[in-house]
Amino acid sequence: MLYDVLEKKIECLTVEQQQSVFDYVDFLFSKNTGVQMKEHKRRPGGLTGEFFMAPDFDETPECFKEYM
Repeated sequence: MLYDVLEKKIECLTVEQQQSVFDYVDFLFSKNTGVQMKEHKRRPGGLTGEFFMAPDFDETPECFKEYM
């Protein structure tokens, strides 16, 4: 199975279902002690669109300006 297809299918699952998949993969690895897991490499932009940062994030709020 292609990893891209598998990744897209997993992304469509709920967080709980993704955890179940993760637990099952761990179970399979523990059954086959000769199998070593590859280190997962990070990809830039993996969280794109997952959170919002306000445009004025770096500005000091009015209520804290007297402490600066």
